[in-house]
Amino acid sequence: MRRLITNILATSALALTILAFIMLIVFPLYDVVFSITVLTIVGANIVVHVGLLITKKFESKYLILELLLDVTYTAVVLIIFGIIFDWADVTPIWALILMAALIHLVVFFLNMSRNRKEAKKINELLMKRSKDKLSNRSELKNG
Repeated sequence: MRRLITNILATSALALTILAFIMLIVFPLYDVVFSITVLTIVGANIVVHVGLLITKKFESKYLILELLLDVTYTAVVLIIFGIIFDWADVTPIWALILMAALIHLVVFFLNMSRNRKEAKKINELLMKRSKDKLSNRSELKNG
């Protein structure tokens, strides 16, 4: 499910980015606001993801602190881009902060779901391996 959501969102982002470039090239005077907005959103996402690679190097024994650092960093980037590109005129700052928090919470829960599935598979493999070892030992004793 996580892979499906990721693929849908990545394809949508790629399509909007390509559309924005085409709009700027083919129709430079037509709906420039859309093209510029999409491209600034892509730019903000690039800055966010590069920064999150850096924040991942800071580990805490408290998961909530790491999540808070990521949300804060993302919100700061969105606010800065909002000020530079006048998003704040259309979108209030509290909405940018809420958007950053919701995005991170959705990703957090998707990752938790994936981690649970992986842990379940690993536990099943360990149980199977343990049973195989026990059966091999009993065969050696009886053999």
